[in-house]
Amino acid sequence: MATIVITSYNVKGFNAPSKRCQIFSHLKKKECSVAMLQETHFRFNHYPNLSYSFYPDWYHCGSGSSASGGVSIGFRKDVSFQLLAQILDPEGRYLLLKGTIANQIYTLINIYAPNTNQFEWFKTLLPIVETFMEGITIMGGDFNVTFEPRLDTTSLKSTLSHKNLINLKKKFISLGLIDVWRTLNPSTRDYTFYSNPHCSYNRLDYILISKEHISSCSKSYIDSSSLIMPLYLPMYKPPKFLLKSIDGGLMNNYYPLLTILLSSRNILRNFLY
Repeated sequence: MATIVITSYNVKGFNAPSKRCQIFSHLKKKECSVAMLQETHFRFNHYPNLSYSFYPDWYHCGSGSSASGGVSIGFRKDVSFQLLAQILDPEGRYLLLKGTIANQIYTLINIYAPNTNQFEWFKTLLPIVETFMEGITIMGGDFNVTFEPRLDTTSLKSTLSHKNLINLKKKFISLGLIDVWRTLNPSTRDYTFYSNPHCSYNRLDYILISKEHISSCSKSYIDSSSLIMPLYLPMYKPPKFLLKSIDGGLMNNYYPLLTILLSSRNILRNFLY
């Protein structure tokens, strides 16, 4: 049985070569297979060549109006991800990928939610996710929300009103997405962010997975402000076995590559309603 290790990491800038070296070293040390990075500070359609042999394959969504956003998903060299479709947010706050690893369809979602009006933002995003998701769905990122105020923040207060927090939880439940770390650590306190203005520690970073696949996760832990989740998947094989199977079936089920860019609120409305 092979392991795919998913890591969610708010890097707070990924442009400086020295910073990239530091992050790549961290990912390699933690044996990360799929990296979900937030706040890369990449601008839309202006992406650097991340020439690091251990993580050669990257998908980016940069910010069009602010240098503070940007999300990226990268794959270790032994993970053969075949892209089928993607959705990019022009504000650089989410990136949705659909593809295959060893003939299994995955939907990978990386988000960097705003620190205000989070409920409204998720209310727009989640219908897109519902339409797009297929196979094993994994959503990671900086949600900028504390779902369990009693455990997830030292302030004991959520960034959302009680009503909005309950409604947001219900939306994730309706999508069948489970908070892996909290499920495996039901009463543990650990945090990924310290707020100087509020003098509080918070867990704002999450990895969610389709509830039917939660049994594939036996542990999840927080390390150096990154969230790490090993996923044990018996169907996953190294690339050398994948190469033998391409002619046999993987390409027969291959979808045409689809890229969707939601470039305005009007397009969003038309897409959703």
